[in-house]
Amino acid sequence: EPNSTTGVEIFTSTRSDATWSAPVKFEITADTLSNYGHPAVSADGNYLYFSSDMPGGSGGYDLWRINLKERVGTLENIGQFINTEGNEMFPYFRSDSVMYFSSNGHPGFGGLDIFRAELTPSGGWKVENMMQPINSASDDFGITFAAGQEAGYFSSNRNDGRGYDHLFSFELPELQIW
Repeated sequence: EPNSTTGVEIFTSTRSDATWSAPVKFEITADTLSNYGHPAVSADGNYLYFSSDMPGGSGGYDLWRINLKERVGTLENIGQFINTEGNEMFPYFRSDSVMYFSSNGHPGFGGLDIFRAELTPSGGWKVENMMQPINSASDDFGITFAAGQEAGYFSSNRNDGRGYDHLFSFELPELQIW
């Protein structure tokens, strides 16, 4: 909206039959200056993960989470294993312990790269770059997988001189051990 005090906010809507309810702003904090975007619900449905530039982060945009059932007092930055001085965005969950996200703060090929993070028994995250051809020197982000498959889609502005984003499909090869 032209007079809005923030650039990006998260809204919810409920589907009933074939129609959606009017969008309602999802209140995370009373902060009206920060941006909140790229929402993703954890695989167990308990947490909403999102990207924000609100105070208390590592710099740029960080990934945060809030408990959807308790809400009050549950807002937390997901920490130093994931968040850097750069931007972390576009979280996506395949299971409760495997998250994908994009970052320009972790070592990569340039721009935003897609990373896979696995929750460790100690509560930290083991982060690994998805490498080429998933990542490129351009911005690569917004990965999603088809149910039960090692295939899906992601967004990238690679090979576009104007910088427009495009959808790419992928299929990860099966690991063969000799």
